[in-house]
Amino acid sequence: MSGILIVAEVDAGALRPEFWELATVARAMSASVPGDVAVAVIGAGVDAAARQAAGARPDKLHVIDDERLANPWPEAHAAALIQLCGELAPRMVLAPRTILGAEMAARLAVRRGWPLVQDAVKLEVAPEGALTAVRPVSGGAVAATVRAGPGPWVVVPRPRAFAPLEPVEQFEVAPARHAFAPPALATACGTPKRIALEGLGVDRARIVVSGGGGLGGPGPFALLREVADLMGGAVGASRVAVDSGWAAQAQQVGLTGKTIAPDLYIAVGISGAIQHLVGCSSSQVIVAVNSDPAAPIFGVANYGVVGDWKEVMTAFRDTLAARAPQSGRAA
Repeated sequence: MSGILIVAEVDAGALRPEFWELATVARAMSASVPGDVAVAVIGAGVDAAARQAAGARPDKLHVIDDERLANPWPEAHAAALIQLCGELAPRMVLAPRTILGAEMAARLAVRRGWPLVQDAVKLEVAPEGALTAVRPVSGGAVAATVRAGPGPWVVVPRPRAFAPLEPVEQFEVAPARHAFAPPALATACGTPKRIALEGLGVDRARIVVSGGGGLGGPGPFALLREVADLMGGAVGASRVAVDSGWAAQAQQVGLTGKTIAPDLYIAVGISGAIQHLVGCSSSQVIVAVNSDPAAPIFGVANYGVVGDWKEVMTAFRDTLAARAPQSGRAA
């Protein structure tokens, strides 16, 4: 029986960086969850990703390598994970909070009848064997403690809630290869369309400058890009901005977008609806720029500027640009 099974998501042959956060969780929980720590690498052409995952020093490494898993097909990937769990009988499954990872976790929990714990920022196994987890609710304003009975459990940690594990170089573990034998699949997966984004992605950047409906159109995002580039950060957006076609869906921060936890989050022209706050409330510092002093964003911001975003951000950009030659990059 496996103690903990880490789902290593593979994207275009590369190991997704969320894996290293899951590895940190697995290491912390291994003392209270009996059994080995195993990694499941699921995809197509995953040998390089499997070698990377070995850097987490798992006790065992399981690989399902099949062309049907080349694209992010939820039903097929979930079938592969369900198959592995049937063979390995893990006590805890750790999945990344990505679109595909969340789909796999939910389908596994339903199919197996296992409790699903999402957005966990703290985990603990009680002496009697129950799992307790702390997760933010109401846009991060409240921390809720949830309890699941004796496992198995399916756990999806909150992104950036755990520091990524530092991989070990040249750690060898022989992969156990499993043939993919799914049941009849009811859906099909077409070839995904990949959209190249300029600059860093919001989910990995330490600084994010986001724009919302208050910007009035797509043009102002060029100014946000200038500011983000000067700070070495990424450009994000609210759902209003994305739905209006001003920014790409991959830039969306919020309940239906990405959950991020940068060191600094600058919200420009964003009112601060609860759906948006869900995605950014874990930021270390939040700065709000809005012309409406009653905007909800000011209720969670560490610093706020009430004023015309155009004047504020233009002056901020000019200040950063003036400092940049002296330090190479503004702090």
